[in-house]
Amino acid sequence: MNLNKWKSVLLPREIYEEIKIIAKVEGRTISGQTKIIFADWKENNLSEKDKEYIAAQLIQNKPQTVPDNPTNSFSV
Repeated sequence: MNLNKWKSVLLPREIYEEIKIIAKVEGRTISGQTKIIFADWKENNLSEKDKEYIAAQLIQNKPQTVPDNPTNSFSV
């Protein structure tokens, strides 16, 4: 997994199951559905000031990139 692009998160099983079903109904991946839900939540719940603060924090806290294969193991 490309750790520069993806992160694993924990969530309650019942929420995962519901997102999985909704994603299937709407023809999306679980990741794509989660992105839609999150974007909608941000639009409906954050003020412009909040959005500006988050954008500044994202720039300030930009993570260091890690190699695609951080264990240095190789497949044969």
